[in-house]
Amino acid sequence: MNLAATDLQSVPGFETTDYALLDGRIVWTGSNARTDHPRNLAHPWQAKPVVYDADRLRSGAALAWAGMDTHIGLLGWLAGQHLVFPLELARPRLTAVAQALHAQDLTAFEVAALRVLGLGHGLTPSGDDLLGGILFTLAHAPIATWLSAVPGVHARIRGAAQSATNPISAALLDDLMRGSSYRVLHDVFDAFQAGEPGPITDAVDRLMRLGASSGGDMLAGVFLALQICEPPAEPL
Repeated sequence: MNLAATDLQSVPGFETTDYALLDGRIVWTGSNARTDHPRNLAHPWQAKPVVYDADRLRSGAALAWAGMDTHIGLLGWLAGQHLVFPLELARPRLTAVAQALHAQDLTAFEVAALRVLGLGHGLTPSGDDLLGGILFTLAHAPIATWLSAVPGVHARIRGAAQSATNPISAALLDDLMRGSSYRVLHDVFDAFQAGEPGPITDAVDRLMRLGASSGGDMLAGVFLALQICEPPAEPL
């Protein structure tokens, strides 16, 4: 793609990152062409349309969870491990998200989701990645009783993200909400659908290497949305 330098603008406050603005849209400008994502400016990648079977996704995810011996990011929360600051203090907020999903209570889920936006450190905070993993999963394996109300929930989360988190994380969360993200996350879903242990392990391992903890945080959201596991009960 031939672009003049003037076509790109810095994202205010994030001038040293590999993200920029092109006609108002956040794009990734890094040199690693293997970062397959729709926002990769030089090599934009789009997943092919796939219809997933929710039961097969759950079966594949259950295999993945049972075989995990490393719990990065919020996967540690699901495994009952101590979390780093400030996430350890936010356990009640995280648990509220899980409980709302388990109860399939959309109103409670929206309230809880808004309270984890921007939670954590890094370019994409853990709360955003967790929520993104949940919303990506629900885009491909929706809860039937939520379908008519989900667009409104998405709109309110999208609006809240403009001030609750940074613009880059908000943009990537919006992609996840639409069911579109890094190729490796789509690969995980393809592997879950196929149900073969080897490809599941390979895809999950590659996702876990995404960012400092982004892959693990998103995967925690996937497991919660598919109701493969729940966090341990809060201590009395």
